[in-house]
Amino acid sequence: MTPRSTAHTSTLPNFLGLQDADFRLIDRYRDLLDKETPTLARAFYDYLLAHPVTAVVFRDFSRARLDALIQKQAEHVSGLLASHLDKSWRESMHRIGALHHHLGIEPSWVAGAYILYWRHWQKVLHEQIPASDRNLLRDALFRLLIGDLMIQLDGYARASRETDAERLALFDILLGVLAAPRGDESPRPEGLLQQICEALPRKSANVRLAGYVVSGAIGEVLTPDCLAGLPLPALQIPKIAGDPCWEALESGNAVIQSMDDPQAPEWIQALRDRVAEIGIFPFGAEDLRGAGLIGVREKGYFHRVGSVYFDAFAHLGELVLRLRNQALRDQLTGLPNRALFLDRLEIARNQTLRHERLLGVALLDLDGFKQVNDRLGHDAGDQLLQTVVQRLQAQLRAGDTLARMGGDEFGLLLPGLERLKDLEIVCERLLATLREPLEVHGEAVHVSGSLGVTLYPLDDSDISTLIRHADLALYAAKDAGRDQCKLHTLAMDEAMQNDARMRALLDQALREDRLVLHYQPIVASADGVVGVEALLRLDHPEKGLLTPAAFFSALDHPRIARPIGRFVLDTALRQTAIWQRDGLVLRVAVNISTRHLLDARFLEDLQEALANHASVPPEQLEIEITESAPLLNLADAQSVLKSCQDLGVRIALDDFGTGNASLTYLQQLPAHSIKIDQNFVCDILDDPKDLAIIAGVITTSRMLGMEVIAEGVERAEYAALLAKIGCSHLQGYLFSRPIPAEDIPAWITRFRPIHRLEDASPPMDILPPILEGHILRVQEFLHALRQENPFPAHVLEADAEEYCHLGRWLRGEGALLFGDSPDFAGLLARHERIHNFARVAKSLLDAGDMEGALHQGNLLASENQLLLKGLATLTKRQETSSG
Repeated sequence: MTPRSTAHTSTLPNFLGLQDADFRLIDRYRDLLDKETPTLARAFYDYLLAHPVTAVVFRDFSRARLDALIQKQAEHVSGLLASHLDKSWRESMHRIGALHHHLGIEPSWVAGAYILYWRHWQKVLHEQIPASDRNLLRDALFRLLIGDLMIQLDGYARASRETDAERLALFDILLGVLAAPRGDESPRPEGLLQQICEALPRKSANVRLAGYVVSGAIGEVLTPDCLAGLPLPALQIPKIAGDPCWEALESGNAVIQSMDDPQAPEWIQALRDRVAEIGIFPFGAEDLRGAGLIGVREKGYFHRVGSVYFDAFAHLGELVLRLRNQALRDQLTGLPNRALFLDRLEIARNQTLRHERLLGVALLDLDGFKQVNDRLGHDAGDQLLQTVVQRLQAQLRAGDTLARMGGDEFGLLLPGLERLKDLEIVCERLLATLREPLEVHGEAVHVSGSLGVTLYPLDDSDISTLIRHADLALYAAKDAGRDQCKLHTLAMDEAMQNDARMRALLDQALREDRLVLHYQPIVASADGVVGVEALLRLDHPEKGLLTPAAFFSALDHPRIARPIGRFVLDTALRQTAIWQRDGLVLRVAVNISTRHLLDARFLEDLQEALANHASVPPEQLEIEITESAPLLNLADAQSVLKSCQDLGVRIALDDFGTGNASLTYLQQLPAHSIKIDQNFVCDILDDPKDLAIIAGVITTSRMLGMEVIAEGVERAEYAALLAKIGCSHLQGYLFSRPIPAEDIPAWITRFRPIHRLEDASPPMDILPPILEGHILRVQEFLHALRQENPFPAHVLEADAEEYCHLGRWLRGEGALLFGDSPDFAGLLARHERIHNFARVAKSLLDAGDMEGALHQGNLLASENQLLLKGLATLTKRQETSSG
């Protein structure tokens, strides 16, 4: 057979055995066959509508649409009879077969149509076709129907193969991205999502555009995080009614949007000439949601291919958002963290300009949180934070943002403010709810809040500057006494710039050796000069000596604090050694900044300074701290100060009485001295409240065995009154201003006690209440031996004699009053024996020897009587000598 004959016989009509004569026969009777075509078409759709599986396809079709389909079916029957199965007809039937596949019309439904055709034509053949042509025509029509069905099925199969190939391509894209080798480091989930978006247009024959958007709690415009495929300008999707993307996000259901929708939003219309339809597949929930955007070449693509592959894409998006949410959320409170807060701030900042409103940007810090955390433990601190968050959120408006910036600091975004008064109302509501008592671990605790706020666009700054300005306002609120709100002002910026200049000046002075120490004498109210306080001065090339008031804020800067502290320690100890070589033994007090004290290297610095000046006994060095260090971190401050005490270095609490935690510090911090702030001292003759506070502090300190140093003493009357109420040490301009080190020896030589101090009567006696407490504690111990009550504290411990009521007094004020008496050492030994008797008695009791324990108790009681008599003798002797 020749190639030509092969080509001829391979055509479909020839393959079916249809010859020209067959087509002429069909043409001869076409009018008869075609006459009842509308009836045939209606019968076909009646057939489809009678079966549930096919009727569901046409469930939502209107009558007009069904009539149009019946008309199309009738046209198909007529066209088939006239087609001769030529090339144009075959191409048309291929397309119809593919369309059936795209629309989900099963091949069996198509076969059912041809059965109806055949039944209809059989009736025409039997009733209207002459017998001579009937069989020939029947055979030709049968072959025609089979041929047409084969063409449609071939088109269906081709489309099915294309769909399968598309599904396989989608599967390969998802599997390939997820299973590809990554080397040592796996990509972030966002990276996987981006790789899928980039691969879809490249490897799929139908996908032209792929990307995804993410919507936060704040935001009215969506901008794709990733967009691959078509080269497009920056795509933005504003939030408007009926927008398919926002509809998908809010409903959680996928939306397939056709490009030919005349009501489509502007961003859809911009894609009209590039894609036929776009699928929007949402993922996520609540305030963090997203959606995949898939644009395809042909309409009906998602129905044909199925959405399961794009559901997988959305599931990966869900994972991305979960991981992103974890990365952008505080684990303890569930609040946005700093990164998410800054992102929302940028969005809110842009929206504020469009809406012509004010945006409040605030930082809130809890006052008193660290004390609760240190006293009750971290679990209690966590519970406190969670309770505070619940209270704050209850006071916020819809659209406000509360974020945890770290520790006990929170960020606030307050959008949509119309006036400053609105801000004041919100802030006062927040502060008021913080003041209310909270229950933590069954205990009522109290905290408050400090708020720093700036207002955009009145403060027309970028987001980092807005945060910095809110931070400046927060520090202003804290400096002003806490539990209040401060609004950022230009003056705060000027103060910050001045601080920066001072830091630079201080740093330069340190490098150029232009820092010096002056010393202010500390006078004992009875015995003359006992020590000095080292005070820093800066030798300015133009302004002369500057006091710390000019550069105070710079002293605690992280970069400056430690070098300054090391300089002060070394210089003060070197000078103390010089005085000591000259026969002048003085205790020197140095101020240590909070930053340096809490630095992990502070103890190394202190030990190094002591080692470099080993001739100076550690007890001649006293470090002064203010309340800011314990407020910042009480546990660390306790540990560091205890280590200092173990080295033999003295501790002084400076500026005592100015802070709300001062009395707590007497309980929790190891200290030898208390320095009463000069603001109380300067008004003691005129302000009874100041006098009452100072008298209370002095009495408390003396009972704890601590020295009391009154600062800022400028008049002899102040000195006399302070001595009368029991203040043991004085410091101030009445005696001397701070002077250079070389002037100290001459000043001490010239110093004479002030006459008023000599004439002052003895201070009030605090020994009786101490002794009453001691006697009651001895009685409690004896009762405890007989198992009548629990043992009192500070009796049985190894160092109990140093911390009991009487022990503190004996080692403090008792040593000052009676330390020179030869009998005092015997009193200390007797007091120690009392505690030893107690420890032996308790051990015998624990061993079951009740008789032995009670015997030791009797020895303790006898020793205690001798101790009390000895104290009474020393006290009477002192009164006699004073008289």
